[in-house]
Amino acid sequence: MKKIFLLFAVALLIIACNKDDEAPQPTPEPTEIEKLPPATQTGANKVGCLLNGKAFLPSGTNPTGGNPNPYCAYYHDAFVLSFSIVRNENNTSMEGTESIAIHSSNVILEESKTYSLKINDQRAGYLITKRSPKSDRYDTTEEQVGEFHITKLDKEKNIISGTFWFDAVNEQGKKVEIREGRFDMVFEGWAGKV
Repeated sequence: MKKIFLLFAVALLIIACNKDDEAPQPTPEPTEIEKLPPATQTGANKVGCLLNGKAFLPSGTNPTGGNPNPYCAYYHDAFVLSFSIVRNENNTSMEGTESIAIHSSNVILEESKTYSLKINDQRAGYLITKRSPKSDRYDTTEEQVGEFHITKLDKEKNIISGTFWFDAVNEQGKKVEIREGRFDMVFEGWAGKV
């Protein structure tokens, strides 16, 4: 009888240990880069990047009632991609808003090409923060540069996808770093179609 009891106790102990091993584990918090949208090429209307190491993703609606958030347009030789974090939906002055934008002009974009972002190339990247008591603007310059790369350009379906990064400074020389940028957008415009 003692042997049966001992075997029964050992079996219960093994079952109990196995149940402890199966206890639910807490889901780890995603890293900042895991918070970014995947790099797709389907016209998913997704964009994001790291701003000084933190995930920067569009949120809120455009408080001026104009373009959507995010917004992308490509009219033959002029391209713009912009997205914002809007912290106060009812504020038409956009105070509390941070926006990142990339724009180019006088260039016909091509798939699989990389373009520099610096002020004299008629292509630039910038960050605008609107906070009380004043706004602050960070721009690419001759020294603070970046790149955007077009991974897909479908002029029939108006899809443009790619990656970007840049450094930008404000008037006081304070620098911001935009890294791991990715976008997959349906653009407004005609992209050179005649």
